[in-house]
Amino acid sequence: MIVPFVQTQAVDHAPSTPFAAVRARYVVLLLLFPWLLELIPGFANPLLEIGEAWPWYWWSTVYYGLSDGLFAGALALLAVVVWQLPIDKCLGRPPTRSEVFGGLKLTAFTFVASLTLLYLTFYPLSFVVPDFVQWWYIDSYLPLVYYDYDYGFHPFVANLLWLVLLCVVTPILEEFTFRGILLPRWTHKWGLSAGVLTSSALFAALHSDPFGAFVFGIAMCILYLKSQSLTLSMLCHGLYNFAVWLLDLVDELTLGPDYVFTLEELQASWPWGIGAAAVTGAWAVVYLYRPKSDVPWRLPVA
Repeated sequence: MIVPFVQTQAVDHAPSTPFAAVRARYVVLLLLFPWLLELIPGFANPLLEIGEAWPWYWWSTVYYGLSDGLFAGALALLAVVVWQLPIDKCLGRPPTRSEVFGGLKLTAFTFVASLTLLYLTFYPLSFVVPDFVQWWYIDSYLPLVYYDYDYGFHPFVANLLWLVLLCVVTPILEEFTFRGILLPRWTHKWGLSAGVLTSSALFAALHSDPFGAFVFGIAMCILYLKSQSLTLSMLCHGLYNFAVWLLDLVDELTLGPDYVFTLEELQASWPWGIGAAAVTGAWAVVYLYRPKSDVPWRLPVA
């Protein structure tokens, strides 16, 4: 039996929920703010001049660290002071051991499914519109393991700070934003199914692999709704990012710091896509035929 979403109809006329005061457009503007600034002619020139005096990895770490800090401060101001959201209820309860184990399994499945969707999307497009794939996917890739080419070593402190940003700060901010604020707000406005889909779609739009990110966003919504624990989705999100970082580290250590992933290698690595698709299909069949829980999916805050 498939467990249905509860609250499938919009309930914006009911003022009982604290999320009635939330204005999601302000959250969306905060998410888009760094990109909007880049549209201002000459805005980045002073920053680039400062960055030229730093090693590239320090510039990257400080830039993303400051961006996350400013975003967290602005979001906290809106959530706590302006909208007065019950943060403790948004976070929910601590997850149980069985919920953590189930969350890890779902995260592992999502990881493989995202790899499948990546190849289903970009492999055929790499032959049809190679320039687009090069620009959208290949060139937008950000190294996850820093290497100082001038002195020939991996800077420990910079890599440690980047790992904390990637696996701790970013998961906390993204889960609180998309699952902790936007999901309840849009659920209150349009219903639970629409809330899950729209919050996951926005999450996907901000990532270079949108289809994989969309599936991951839905998976994190499911974890939150089944467990009423935002800390569980934060934990699983952090472990997902850590797995991506580990794969990048393995490539760095085995292929060397000068290795660059190319469009031709994407096209030649199609067996990885076939293998991921086979695992995803088999895993999905096992999931569909297992006994389902009768517990409805719901938010910890009404």
